[in-house]
Amino acid sequence: MDKLTSTQLKALTFIRSSMESTGCAPTLREICQFMGYSAVGSAQDLISALRRKGFLEEPSKQAARAIVPTIAARDMLHDDSRDEEDPFTFALPCLGSVPAGNPIEAVEDRIGTLRISASMLPKPKPARDSLFALKAKGESMVGAGILDGDWLVVASQQTAPANSIVVARLEGEATVKRLMKDRSRGWYLKPENPAFKPIYAEDRQFEIIGKVVALQRGFH
Repeated sequence: MDKLTSTQLKALTFIRSSMESTGCAPTLREICQFMGYSAVGSAQDLISALRRKGFLEEPSKQAARAIVPTIAARDMLHDDSRDEEDPFTFALPCLGSVPAGNPIEAVEDRIGTLRISASMLPKPKPARDSLFALKAKGESMVGAGILDGDWLVVASQQTAPANSIVVARLEGEATVKRLMKDRSRGWYLKPENPAFKPIYAEDRQFEIIGKVVALQRGFH
């Protein structure tokens, strides 16, 4: 594997520290700002060089934050986020954004890693490999304490009991809502904001992707 230049090492260290502090990779513009570049193309060239040298993974498709350090990069930077034996910390893949408002197309590309304390999880704790993180968008769940930009810790499962907060997919889109059951109309997705309408399965079929088991919020 090729050695890094001082500039490349500086950028890679910034990417790692950004992922640790915010839960996701920096954008190209954020890299430009940190490196003192005036053109986004300079950051693109830097990312391309890190990928070519094997320190960043090749993305499956283009996305604003599709920057993921490889195992070699984490080893070099002494990043222990992939330590699966740590019983006190979970390192979860961040799979993008899920709306907490009107559903939009679901994003399922891994964009980074979110580290959480195991104490945040309910007991019995979900299986480590069933957990992933999604960023909430919108205001439909403010009544449940879920704000725009929060990281939702989700346990992958296809069913959930009534009154659970779930991530559901409908017509190729995804949303986070409270799962409820009405005696006459059956299962539906309830927003926790009166400005939004519930979604009934009899009107729009949906499937459960997972159950929200924890939330992590950053301060900016």
